Amino acid sequence: KINVDLKKKEPFSVNQKEGGNKSLNWFLNQEDMMNDIFDELVSINIYNDYSNKIDTVALDSMVKSELKQQGIDTKYEYGILNQNQNAFVFPVKAQLISNLLKSPYRISLTAQNIFINPRYLSLYFPSQQNYILRNLWYMLLGSAFLILLIIWMFSYTIATIFKQKKLSEIKNDFINNMTHEFKTPISTISLACEVLGDTTVEKSPQKLSNYVKVIKDENKRLGLLVENVLQTAVLDKGELKLKLKSLDVHEIIEDVLNNSYVQIENKKAEIEIEFDALESLISADKVHLSNIIYNLLDNALKYSTENPKITIFTKSDNKGVYISVKDNGMGINKENQKRIFDKLYRVPTGNIHNVKGFGLGLSYVKAIIEKHGGSIFVESALGVGSTFTCFFPYKQIEN
Repeated sequence: KINVDLKKKEPFSVNQKEGGNKSLNWFLNQEDMMNDIFDELVSINIYNDYSNKIDTVALDSMVKSELKQQGIDTKYEYGILNQNQNAFVFPVKAQLISNLLKSPYRISLTAQNIFINPRYLSLYFPSQQNYILRNLWYMLLGSAFLILLIIWMFSYTIATIFKQKKLSEIKNDFINNMTHEFKTPISTISLACEVLGDTTVEKSPQKLSNYVKVIKDENKRLGLLVENVLQTAVLDKGELKLKLKSLDVHEIIEDVLNNSYVQIENKKAEIEIEFDALESLISADKVHLSNIIYNLLDNALKYSTENPKITIFTKSDNKGVYISVKDNGMGINKENQKRIFDKLYRVPTGNIHNVKGFGLGLSYVKAIIEKHGGSIFVESALGVGSTFTCFFPYKQIEN
């Protein structure tokens, strides 16, 4: 027999009430979970074949919509794989099965359902490579252009550096040559003036005449050197204007030979003339035409051996007149023949520096001949000599 004293029984506290509510809620949640499990089990029993529940039309629409949102607009194929991912539940084209099985684009369709066999969606893009290239061709083209531009700039820079180096060497050679060219006549004139001014030196009329002639010749030589440099500068600026008039080529050649008589005598040169041009009248600038003949003759004398033999001959056709200057000098090899008409270029002679000049003569000759509408070419071989041929076309002579 148990006696209970109801009067001493204490009422429920607040904490006890809250604990009871939590226990009740947990029990109700467990009940709901069991109901869901039961419904799922019943559902699985009813729909034994899960593949029939897949709406392929809706799935295709969802895939297309998602790809469009991601900015992917290209043809695709899809299939639904079984739980082992080695066979298809949803039929696909036989030729696509291998590609779909290898495709890396795969996702589970039943990721949150543990009560049914999993299914996987596999996507394959037949034109994936073309699509990527089509979308990246702007970038690829731009990259290729930049690479080519960098290569071109690098090549241009290297070429410019070598060109500047070559020009620097040519400039130094030109300055050295010009210094020596000017130094010789200046020294000769200075020496002649000192002799004429020296009262202790006996001066006969013959000696006075010789000294005056030396000063005159050297002064003329200085004038020609300066004139060559100035004419080259004028040609570079494009300011040269020809004073064309009717000229007889044969008369111009004879005048040049007469004016170069002293130089020819000093070299003990043998000059032969063959005037075979039937029509020797051309429209040309007298000063520049004379300079062309003089430069070619001067080169023939400078680069010839002892007792030079020089032949000047002309011929003509229905287009114009040809003037050729042939010598028996040292000749020019094939490599140097391509550059002898370049400005400031001189044919290398090794350690022999007996040939004076700036390297301006032939470049001047070529420029003036082309200014007249003509052309110049050379035939040469080492140890045989050289033949320079100038062509001047006939032109309408102004009255």
